[in-house]
Amino acid sequence: MSENDKLECLRRLQDVLSRKFELENQVETIPQNLRHEEHILEHETAKLNELEEKFRTVNEEVKSLSIKYDDAFNTRTGYEKQMEFLNTQREYEAMSKQLDEAKVQESSLLRLRNSKIQETETVGKELEAQKVIVEEQTAKVSEEKGRIDSILDDVKRQIAETDAECEEIKSGNISEDLFEKFSNIVKKKKGVGIVPVYGQVCMGCDRVLPMQFVIDLRLKMQQNEIEYCPYCSRIIYYEQLDPEMEKNYIFEQLESSKSEGKGSAESAKSDSDSYDESMGMEDGFEDF
Repeated sequence: MSENDKLECLRRLQDVLSRKFELENQVETIPQNLRHEEHILEHETAKLNELEEKFRTVNEEVKSLSIKYDDAFNTRTGYEKQMEFLNTQREYEAMSKQLDEAKVQESSLLRLRNSKIQETETVGKELEAQKVIVEEQTAKVSEEKGRIDSILDDVKRQIAETDAECEEIKSGNISEDLFEKFSNIVKKKKGVGIVPVYGQVCMGCDRVLPMQFVIDLRLKMQQNEIEYCPYCSRIIYYEQLDPEMEKNYIFEQLESSKSEGKGSAESAKSDSDSYDESMGMEDGFEDF
C-alpha cells in the first residue's frame, strides 16, 4: 500500500481509538453515582445495626431492672407485714428503718425501670424509622444498579464495535506492534497520535526539527516507513506548505522558542544540513 494509504489508516484508527478510550473512561465514571448511593446505604445500614444493638441492650436493662424492682417490692411488702407482729419499741424502730430503706430502693428502681421503658419505646421508634430508610435506600441502589448495568452493557457493546473497527482498519495494513504503539500514543496524547510537520515544525508540540531529520522523514514516507517526533513521541508525516508560508512559520516558531527561553543548540542549527543523532528515537522518545 502507498504511504498515503498507511497514514490514512492511522488517521482512521486515531478517530476510532479516541472514541474507544472515551467509552472506556465512561465505564470508569458512570458507576460513580452508584458508588455514592452504595456508600449511603452502608452508612444507613451501620446506623440500623447500631440501633438494633442499642434496642437489645436497653431491653436487657429493662428486664434486669424489672427483676430488681420486683425483689425490692417483695422486700418492702415483707417488712410491712412483719410490722404487724412486732412487740417492742426497739424492734419497731429497727424494722421502720429497714422499711424506709426498702421504700427508697423500690422507688429508685421504679424510676429507673420506667425511664428505660420510655427509652426502649424511643429507640424502637427510631429503629422502625431506620428500617424504612434502609429499605428505601436498598431499593434505590438496586434500581440504580439496574440502570447502570443497562448503560454499561451498551457502552461495552460500543467498545466491542470499536475493537472490530480497529481490526478491520489495521488488517493487513498496520502491524500489531505499530498498532499497540499507536494506541498508547493516542491514549497518552489525549486523542492526538498522528500530526503533520509543516516545514520543520512538529504540529503536535510546536518544536522545530533539524533539517536533516525532516529530509529523512520525507525519505521514510516514500519508503512507506513510520517516523516519530523525538520530542512529543507522536507519529509524524511531512505536509507541504507554500514555501513563503513555510519559511515564515519556521521563523515564528524559532523566535517564539528563543523568547520563551527554550532555544537549544539543535534549534539554533535547525536550518543546517547536519542532524544530531542524540535526537533520535533511542534517546529522545518519550515513554508512553
